[in-house]
Amino acid sequence: MIDEITFVENIMKKLTMFLMTGILVASCTSAKKASEVSAVYIPAATYAGLNCEQLAAAADRVKATVPAIEAAVNATQKTDKNKEIAAWVLFWPAAMMMQGNAAEQAQLANAKGQLDAIATAAMGKDCG
Repeated sequence: MIDEITFVENIMKKLTMFLMTGILVASCTSAKKASEVSAVYIPAATYAGLNCEQLAAAADRVKATVPAIEAAVNATQKTDKNKEIAAWVLFWPAAMMMQGNAAEQAQLANAKGQLDAIATAAMGKDCG
């Protein structure tokens, strides 16, 4: 009976350690998915001198770049997560040096901000 309790306690301890390690590994990287990146503020005044047609063209140009940037953000995030898991398993201090995907996040946040600014400028000009 005592052996069974000790056995169960050992399993519970190992399970708890495994779960805590998993949570730690999953939460360490600063890399984000594209859906987690927020737009940066870009003043609508940047586009105030454009007419409705020019605003639409500017929006189309920015929208054309977004899928590639989102794919780069997601790919970098996935790669970073995989490297982080490997680093924790093989050499845990290396996991502390993960770089994330800040450059890709900044590009995407800028594109989202541009689209917001263009939309605001278009509303100010009553563009349909």
